[in-house]
Amino acid sequence: MTERWFPDEMPMPAANAETVGWWEAAAAHRLVVQRCTACGHLRHPPGPVCPRCRSSASEWSALAGTGTVYTFTVVRQAFIPSLADKLPYVVVAVELDGAQGARIVSNLVDVEPEEVIVGMPVEVAWEDMGPELAVPRFRVAGHRGERR
Repeated sequence: MTERWFPDEMPMPAANAETVGWWEAAAAHRLVVQRCTACGHLRHPPGPVCPRCRSSASEWSALAGTGTVYTFTVVRQAFIPSLADKLPYVVVAVELDGAQGARIVSNLVDVEPEEVIVGMPVEVAWEDMGPELAVPRFRVAGHRGERR
């Protein structure tokens, strides 16, 4: 198991026909985006058709797991009671390197909220929620210090 940043009471994500491949890759600690095999457009979140050419043909394209903070917010009120001791925490939209502008929304961990800035380089940090479920979180790129 990897480090845990959030409690077990966090709502679990639900997979569907379009996202199951993404969740399977995540369980193996691989960050992927959907790639249209007709026009090459990369997209996230996954969907049934390409927003550029409307093709339904796609495959999974692996990414390095790095990017930059596109925008963020600091959460200061727990939406479930078990999150109260995790406050404040940071929710980020990360622009993924090599993904043609595709972004992912997640949490930025192991950083003080007042240190977060737009454009900050980040890298994926996997949180295993169980034997078949891993969630990508992000941390400051190159950060290997103590958890807060």
